[in-house]
Amino acid sequence: MAGHADTLRLRNGSVVNGSFVGGTADEVRFLVNDQVQRYPRADVEAIVFSSLVPPPPSAPPSTEAPRVDAGPDYVGAPFLRGANGYIPLERETGTMSRAGGLYGMGAPVYRVPGPRSPVRVRQYDRIVFVVRLNPGDDPYRFQLYRLDSRMNYRQTQATMSGRPPALPVNVNKVSDSVYEITPARPLYPGEYAVSPMNSNDSYCFGVDY
Repeated sequence: MAGHADTLRLRNGSVVNGSFVGGTADEVRFLVNDQVQRYPRADVEAIVFSSLVPPPPSAPPSTEAPRVDAGPDYVGAPFLRGANGYIPLERETGTMSRAGGLYGMGAPVYRVPGPRSPVRVRQYDRIVFVVRLNPGDDPYRFQLYRLDSRMNYRQTQATMSGRPPALPVNVNKVSDSVYEITPARPLYPGEYAVSPMNSNDSYCFGVDY
């Protein structure tokens, strides 16, 4: 056996760096400065072979250009980011109605059909929406709303201002005209919709326990 930069440790505390070139029951031969030195085996505490010391991990140089996220094929609609691609949300058209109850006199709300969205995520999933826009479009026009579920529809929460309260989101640009939209805080179980401002398009989903 022969190696490079092996280490010989002697019982007297000395350390010799060189290359192990052989040995017998009585001695160990080490190549030091191009000369073979002989050490009694009884004086040798250990031999550390460089071939047994794993090199530090290093990433091989990449010859490929960084992957650019082109986003969903469809422009202008938010999609859920899934493990294997983009998941389309339930697309509905919201209609304005009037709600009674606490605020009386019919506070304006927006309703979509059905009490529950077929698109479901779990409460502790990392929810990321991805939208591809045309150049110049503003990603901040997408708002996230909680919906109250009724017998056969879902509606935005009624407020005295007449404008549905939006939940805070974070917007991050990932590539040219592609953006990630994430809720700024965890979502409670219930029904939700992402909707562009000045549009009745509603992209709905539900959160389960």
